[in-house]
Amino acid sequence: MPFPVLRSAETRKIIHNDKIYPSPSGAIAQLGERIVRNDEVVGSIPTSSTIFNLVISTTYSLAENFVPFLYRRLTEVQSLSTITPLLMGVFVYARHTTDCPKRVDRFWRRCRCPKWLRGTVAGREVRKSAKTRSWEKAEIAAHSIETGDASQSPIETDAPKSPIEPQRVTIRGAVEAFLDDEQGRHLRRGTTGQSHTLLNTQLLDWVRERGLDYLDELTAPVLAKFRAHWSKDLGNGQNTARRKHERLCGFFHFCIRNEWIAKNPARLLKPIRVERVPTGYYTREEFAKIVDATYAYGDWRGGHDFHDRGTRLRALLLVMRWGGLALTDAVTLERSKLGKDGKLFLYRAKTGVPVYLPLPPDVADLLQNLPNSNPRYFFWSGICDREDAKKPWDKSLRRVFKSAALREADGTPKRCTAHMCRDTFAVELLLAGVPLDQVSLLLGHDSIKVTERHYAPFVKARQEQLESSARRAWEQQPAAL
Repeated sequence: MPFPVLRSAETRKIIHNDKIYPSPSGAIAQLGERIVRNDEVVGSIPTSSTIFNLVISTTYSLAENFVPFLYRRLTEVQSLSTITPLLMGVFVYARHTTDCPKRVDRFWRRCRCPKWLRGTVAGREVRKSAKTRSWEKAEIAAHSIETGDASQSPIETDAPKSPIEPQRVTIRGAVEAFLDDEQGRHLRRGTTGQSHTLLNTQLLDWVRERGLDYLDELTAPVLAKFRAHWSKDLGNGQNTARRKHERLCGFFHFCIRNEWIAKNPARLLKPIRVERVPTGYYTREEFAKIVDATYAYGDWRGGHDFHDRGTRLRALLLVMRWGGLALTDAVTLERSKLGKDGKLFLYRAKTGVPVYLPLPPDVADLLQNLPNSNPRYFFWSGICDREDAKKPWDKSLRRVFKSAALREADGTPKRCTAHMCRDTFAVELLLAGVPLDQVSLLLGHDSIKVTERHYAPFVKARQEQLESSARRAWEQQPAAL
């Protein structure tokens, strides 16, 4: 005989946020929810020993007694858990905490214990958390699962979500927001200036010529043409193009974090291939020629310190060579960083331990007696910005390098820069046998991989130097055969 179905003449309604939702389907679930909603005390009914007794009690017992039995006992019987959802649809129950005074009643509504859902919808078993402690919200979740309307559900259903349509933002608005964010993070002006040149100048001019206005129009093929514009029209080299590509990826990553676009189109481009050129450095003979060129610099007139310009340039070159400082750090070096014992304070490591470097005595004496308009610094007046402080010194050093007239082995002019003094500091340490990790610490690199990437050829040269020393030892004392 077919299983009897009980139907109610009334339809229970759930009111939440001024919205009315029909109750979950099934008269048994409706009646049971009505009994629990009125907070009536439901008595315990002994569990039937067989399925036959269960069918008899379903057919001939009063519905008021059978529904509490289903809600309170049937869900706890493991052998009958498969037919429970068929009879009741999706229902709400509580998983009480250990300290809840109503933990024996799984359908107590007034506690703040987590609420769960269980049942079957379209042949699919549902058993999940309602992700709420409110019984009313859990009822709305049960209704949304039964009706298939996931928009009204406070929980996540198993059905795949439709992707959120990203907000359409203009390219100019995104660029302005990115530049404002870098300004708010107090980045160095050199970093913000590069972003301004790439995005606010080059990118906006390029997209305006092509009639592109919105951020989602910058697809991977469009960015590939923009990247080709760097080498064709701007004449950028490999390293410059690689840095621009990385900065462009950072810009689109910022847009993803703000939920303006769904993916980073710059990451879809193949990386720029860069041929690694060994870091240039000065040999001892070449650096001696550069230092000698500073003595002839006094013939050039100009500037308030032209009388001491040669001495100050010589001190700047020596502190970069023996201290491993970059040009900006050397120009803005404070006198308090140099101790009376001739040790130069470089920086404070992440562990809080200060890193010192002893300078040659003649270099330390030259710095301590160096004249300057601002007694706080060795070279800097302290008036202009840090990034602008290095510009006149860079210009003066180019005149020194030109006067030194260094040549390559084939007779061509050697390209000389101020940063090569820092590279000379690192290379000389590696050739002297100093471990790579110690050189990385003195240079202040974030990772030893950065040091290895720039100075790996000189680590190999150090190995060749050790092999040569070993061969000389063999020649002095041949092995007995």
